Amino acid sequence: MKLRATTIYADAWAAWRRDWTVLTAVAGMFVFLPQLALSLLMPNPPDIDAVASADPGDPTFQAWSAAFQTWLTHYGWWYVVVVVVALYGQFALASIYLTRRATVGEALVAALRLLPRLLLAWAIWMLPFGLFGLALIRLPFLIMPALALLLSRTLLVAPAILAARPIGAAGAIGRSVTLTRGHMLLLAGVVLSVVLAQYLLAVPFVMLDQWMAHYAPNPIARVMVDAITAGVAGLAAIAMALVQVAAWRRLNSR
Repeated sequence: MKLRATTIYADAWAAWRRDWTVLTAVAGMFVFLPQLALSLLMPNPPDIDAVASADPGDPTFQAWSAAFQTWLTHYGWWYVVVVVVALYGQFALASIYLTRRATVGEALVAALRLLPRLLLAWAIWMLPFGLFGLALIRLPFLIMPALALLLSRTLLVAPAILAARPIGAAGAIGRSVTLTRGHMLLLAGVVLSVVLAQYLLAVPFVMLDQWMAHYAPNPIARVMVDAITAGVAGLAAIAMALVQVAAWRRLNSR
């Protein structure tokens, strides 16, 4: 049977309708709350849009680079912590379906035990993209498709670590690449739809938050705006996890 994007969406939607209370609770704890705390407590990194040129000799670039290094020294580790926690949250959502544990708590513990393997696999496949992405930092319309193509081949790494144990990071990447062979464009489209939906939903509120921070500081309004942005991140994590589970079940059963 030919795999279709509509089939993956239908499976993910069915899981959401059945388990949305559990899914939102897990995503709320591990994605929404850390993202909200980050938005409220940490200053944004220096805006690269103010840089006139990427030439290292340009004064505006030098000023931005110095400001970014200062920001990274003071706050960079907190951003890394939030990224890891959010990655665990999405991993835990998939674990609920793929580890066959009796309770949600047991699935969360299983995901925590396997998290080092996921982090290693994530570092392996994202490091080349991160280096490549630096060259496209001013071309965000190319970053999203490139990320979608990469994730289409590594979409099943997390499910493989959870459901195909014992398997290492490299083995999980190989398993994902094997199972997704011939489905790259289809899965890239599915991944891009989730990433793009998150971006389009979040970017107006991110811009509003930045505007209020500079021109109309209002703590209550900023909390509301940041809560919406964090909520979008939580829903995106749920959507991506359900897509991963649906794709794994369809492709691994062949």
